[in-house]
Amino acid sequence: MNARENSGISLWLVRARCEARSRVPRFFYIAYCEKVLTIMTLLHDLRYALRILRKNPGFASVAILTLALGIGANTAIFSIINGVLLSPLHYPGADRIVSLGTYFKQTGKTVPRLTGGDLLDIRDGTQLFEGFSVYIGGEMGVQLRDRAEFTGTYFVNPDFFRVLGLQAAYGRTFEQRDGETVSVVSEPFAERNFGSAANALGQDVRVENQTYRVVGVLPAGFPFPARTNVWVPTPLKPENLNRTAYNYHAIAKLRAGVTLDAAKAQLDTVGVRLATQFPASNRNKSFVAVPLRDEIVGPVRTTLYFLMGAVALVLLIACTNVADLMLARATARAREIAVRAAIGAGRWQIIRPLLLESAALAVLGGAVGFALAEIGTRLLATMSASSVPLPRLAEIHVDWLVLGFASAVSLLASLLFGLTPAWQATRVDLHDALKQGGSRGQIGGRSPGLRNGLVVAQIALSFVLAVGAGLLLRSFAALTSVQLGYRTEGMLVMYAHAPAQKLNELLDVGRFFENVFGEIQRLPGVTSVAGAMGLPNGQYGSNGSYAAAGKHVFAPGQRLPHADFSLASPGYFATMGIPLSRGRDFSTRDDYDAPLVVIVSESVAHEVFPNEDPIGRRIQCGFDSVGKWMTIVGVVGDVRQDSPASAPGPTLYMPLKQHPYRANELQVIARTTLPPATLITPVRDKVHALNPEVATKFTTMDAMVSDSVARPRFRMFLISGFAGQAMALAMIGVYGVMSYVLAQRTSEFGLRMALGASTGNVATLVFGKTMKLAAIGLGIGLLLALATSRVMTTMLFGLKATDAITYTIVLLAVTPVIVLASAIPAWRATRIDPLAALREE
Repeated sequence: MNARENSGISLWLVRARCEARSRVPRFFYIAYCEKVLTIMTLLHDLRYALRILRKNPGFASVAILTLALGIGANTAIFSIINGVLLSPLHYPGADRIVSLGTYFKQTGKTVPRLTGGDLLDIRDGTQLFEGFSVYIGGEMGVQLRDRAEFTGTYFVNPDFFRVLGLQAAYGRTFEQRDGETVSVVSEPFAERNFGSAANALGQDVRVENQTYRVVGVLPAGFPFPARTNVWVPTPLKPENLNRTAYNYHAIAKLRAGVTLDAAKAQLDTVGVRLATQFPASNRNKSFVAVPLRDEIVGPVRTTLYFLMGAVALVLLIACTNVADLMLARATARAREIAVRAAIGAGRWQIIRPLLLESAALAVLGGAVGFALAEIGTRLLATMSASSVPLPRLAEIHVDWLVLGFASAVSLLASLLFGLTPAWQATRVDLHDALKQGGSRGQIGGRSPGLRNGLVVAQIALSFVLAVGAGLLLRSFAALTSVQLGYRTEGMLVMYAHAPAQKLNELLDVGRFFENVFGEIQRLPGVTSVAGAMGLPNGQYGSNGSYAAAGKHVFAPGQRLPHADFSLASPGYFATMGIPLSRGRDFSTRDDYDAPLVVIVSESVAHEVFPNEDPIGRRIQCGFDSVGKWMTIVGVVGDVRQDSPASAPGPTLYMPLKQHPYRANELQVIARTTLPPATLITPVRDKVHALNPEVATKFTTMDAMVSDSVARPRFRMFLISGFAGQAMALAMIGVYGVMSYVLAQRTSEFGLRMALGASTGNVATLVFGKTMKLAAIGLGIGLLLALATSRVMTTMLFGLKATDAITYTIVLLAVTPVIVLASAIPAWRATRIDPLAALREE
């Protein structure tokens, strides 16, 4: 009885049962019963596919694990992309909340801040917003009843919480009638310092010697601004209305019906008007409105999408690997498929069980991959929290959308690796397949190009990833070996914030820090101590325009040079290892009542005073002494101020004691011959003994530099891991193909050896095929890598995305691995017994 007769009998039985138990017209009986039969057939084929997999645990395990690695990696990265980039912000009307910034036409750059004068014109000169908020701050000292703590603190106006639509978990947020006497804290801060969120209400915190009563506690996980724990009120009108000091962040909520394009058009109009009114400061700038979500996640968007592309390549390699396995399986089942075709099975009836087998593998691989994704997501979140904090980290989790993504990827994978082998199975030659021994080589055997093509694809894709990893590795090596312009070893860094507002308080703080320097200097192992506001790679800093007497003037239309601004104590340059090339260092005589002095970096000297001696020349800047001239007393070497990736640039150094309004929150640096961490406790005790209200936190200069390159390091580690995974999968594929070739050509090799071929000749045949596939794959991979190199341009430091040395190194590293993958099959080929091979044939 053939398959069609069997199906006819089954259908007749189902129809008979339907007709016996129902009075519905016959037409509907048949349609219903045919559907039932189709479902029964699919279930039967599915059970058969699962049984086949159960009888071949080795094949099933390798295929499932291979798919799980590809699906798990994709799902883990998508979980992060979903939580960070795709999910909407959890604020009412989040799509209407924008961040405002300044666009500089000459450079094409945008900063996410406004000047005090500009933001008032934007707020009052447009009808765009139903809420407008200004905020300024960062990590600073907060004084509690019996101690001080460094924590994220921001000054915001009452509209801040209204723009975000945020409600307090306990108590309330600011109201206009509150003035500047209340505060709101985060739930973790309240629990850490007051025992519970409820207990925090009515407690006092002090910021810059101003006491604020806690009236509200915000829910845990509120992420904006990042890592903020204390919010205190600020006046509605900014204190600094200067149009060249970009000190203020601003967020706003667009009115209902106002589109982002309409808002941008009005902001352009405001920019044109202000450029006409204030040409000296506004001639070459305009203003932008960016969705708040884009502003929050902007710094990591490129990295995450790049990682998504990398894991997509890993999945493709995994699918081609499993397709290789499926082809080999189909070859081994050639007689079974031929028998089914011979008794009347149609093409779809042959393909269906094989596709269901692929689907079963994909579902099982997806299930294991989803479990791996759970683990991988947690690991990536942990890595991010400790090295390169991702925005919206608390929102990263595996949810139903992620589960749907994993399911879709599993379905796509089953089609990628299952459809071609299944289609190949329908092209079996019945005459050859039914012969004794004819099961060898009938599916895929007559189409070696398919299997070879899959291997070439694996090598090419893995080479692309390996090149990416190689470029990132060499870029990171260049980044970490670059000359910084200062020394980092043996340096303890203490962030210290002493509360002060009035001039006499600030002058007292200057004397306090002098005492701190002396106390630390007397500790065992300490060789030098200094203080700074604007330490390289630090959290504090400032920059702006400056003018040299006789060369520039602060006037409308005047283009002025730009520099970083730092404050430094006597001994700072010696402690940091920054060379003093001309002039003198600061001294204790450079105090508040003394004439203003400044030390400039080599870049300033070369840019403003070429072929001149800058010592004794005068300079002024907009730091905190506009209109006051400072005399240059020294020239020091350039440093990479922002990070190792930043170019050494012009810097103005001013004495700490001459600028007290900016000198109560600084970094104290101590060079020591001991491990820096051993000094943390004694230094903290010294500071606490002198003033318990001074907040402190500690790090090292090495750690600060390491943190500044955390993002490229994070990217390098992940891409290198994915490249290693891809290379391992590709080599498994090469090994599988060479083993398949050996199985197909065993009799041929036996005959060659019987006729006098040496083992070296046989090994050369196997290696020759491997090298041919490898050459094609590496050639295609090279072209793909060059074609996609532009994607990596912004991620590299010190080399181009087409760096020939990197490509050569990767090529030299990959080729031996390919040879190694074919070594075992080649060795097995040399061990073939000619008589046994010919007897089997």
